[in-house]
Amino acid sequence: MVKQHGWYPYEFQSGTTVAVAGDDYVVVASDTRLTENYSIQSRTHSNVYKMHNNSLLLSTGFLGDVLTLKKTLDGRIKTYEYTHNKPISTPALAQMISIMMYGRRFFPYYTNTIITGLDTDGKGCVYGFDPVGSMTQQLYACEGSAMPLILPILDANILGKNTSKPGQVKRTKEETVKMIKDIYMAACERSVELGDAVVVHTLTKEKGIETDVHPLRKD
Repeated sequence: MVKQHGWYPYEFQSGTTVAVAGDDYVVVASDTRLTENYSIQSRTHSNVYKMHNNSLLLSTGFLGDVLTLKKTLDGRIKTYEYTHNKPISTPALAQMISIMMYGRRFFPYYTNTIITGLDTDGKGCVYGFDPVGSMTQQLYACEGSAMPLILPILDANILGKNTSKPGQVKRTKEETVKMIKDIYMAACERSVELGDAVVVHTLTKEKGIETDVHPLRKD
């Protein structure tokens, strides 16, 4: 029997992130279970990373690339702020990530990346990226191992897709936090790679980042 031997540089570690933008807030969430090949590596790992300007980076996939992306981004943010003598805005940070990823297009970061924050008018903004840097601004985004379960629920709850009442549904910050917690509680019943806890961060101009941890099933 002929066998092909090769080297594959990537691994996929689980994790699921959600981001929802409102008129004056952003709510993001991540479960804390990190698995690889159905083996639990950590029960306390969050895939949300706070950046210098109160933007939040959400990234899942190959953890080595996630940490490398964050480390490189931290350095470039410092260079930007020293050069321009002002904090970087979330839209500018999103453009920076897009350029970084495109520069690695022949050996991409194996990550599912979202950047969120408030724009210059104080409105919530969410940017999603593909592995080679193509960027899209969205009302909401979901990435990670449980994305096929969660994204259709977000479609129905936020945009009214595939429901009897289509159209965007406006929610308060508190209603959005409750919706995300309920979605994670439902999804962890169907995905063995999602569990332990969900960490929910709420970002507003007045209060900055507020964090809440909600337990999920442990098995």
